[in-house]
Amino acid sequence: MKVFITGISGFVGANLAHKLVEQGHEIHGLVRAQSKNSWRLESIRNQITIHEGDILDKAKVSEIITQVKPEIIYHLVVYGAYPFQKDAELALQTTVMATLHLLQAAKAAGVKMVVSTGSSSEYGTKDHPMHEDERVDPNSYYAVGKVAQTLLGQHFSNTEDLPVITLRLFSVYGPYEEPTRLLPVLILNALNNRDIPLASPDTARDFIYVDDIVDAIIQAGNRPDLGGQVFNLGSGKQQTLQTLVNTVMSETKSNSKLLWNTYPKRPFDTNIWVADTAKLKTDLKFEAKTPFAVGIKKNIDWFRNNQQFYAK
Repeated sequence: MKVFITGISGFVGANLAHKLVEQGHEIHGLVRAQSKNSWRLESIRNQITIHEGDILDKAKVSEIITQVKPEIIYHLVVYGAYPFQKDAELALQTTVMATLHLLQAAKAAGVKMVVSTGSSSEYGTKDHPMHEDERVDPNSYYAVGKVAQTLLGQHFSNTEDLPVITLRLFSVYGPYEEPTRLLPVLILNALNNRDIPLASPDTARDFIYVDDIVDAIIQAGNRPDLGGQVFNLGSGKQQTLQTLVNTVMSETKSNSKLLWNTYPKRPFDTNIWVADTAKLKTDLKFEAKTPFAVGIKKNIDWFRNNQQFYAK
């Protein structure tokens, strides 16, 4: 099958590309000429086709999609999810206008379906497991843009005869994760016995291993009948930062000093952040398979062998 991935050089996109290569698909991806993330694709670079272009360049994106004519598009490009990505206008352009132009190009090229990644941040903070049908309450420009991206996908499914499934990702972790994210910082500091700045130990997240994310994305790509639907993509179980740190420290046998409550508190830090996965299980027939402790161990093993990617 011929597939096209936006955000192919990013964390989730690269993991998806690696998996699709294993499965023998023809893979095309969009990468900005100045992107610094090509390291994630080094081992499969000769097995995929990279198209240089900016997701914000409407004409270029249309030209590439028309040329490639993929059967399916995995729309994973993202801007604004990381603290260093602070340009509000760019966040909205990337989530809203770029998505609109991509979907228009996809329809014109006869693409069969699109799998789009949303975010748990669309919900804002809740005091219960987040459900797909409840009110969204985005608390950042990025989250506002992701809500709009989700609505665009539903609109195209309902009115433009282009099935779009949106997967709202919770806290994904695993190989090739962005260096500034919690797990890479925690694991690399622990492996090297460096002091570790941390937020409140009660902060909680629904952590889900990237292999499960990739499997769900691929499964969604086989379900055009579910176009217009939104699914939470989490484990359905939350873990506190205390549990996460204890697991990493035990597995690495680290002597790092833990500096609790020294990391600045963020608006979305909360002791409840977990997906209601009932719809994911019943409709998409998917459930995360990697237990938390197993995923953390696999992640630590990968970082032990790939620290060179994260050397400053």
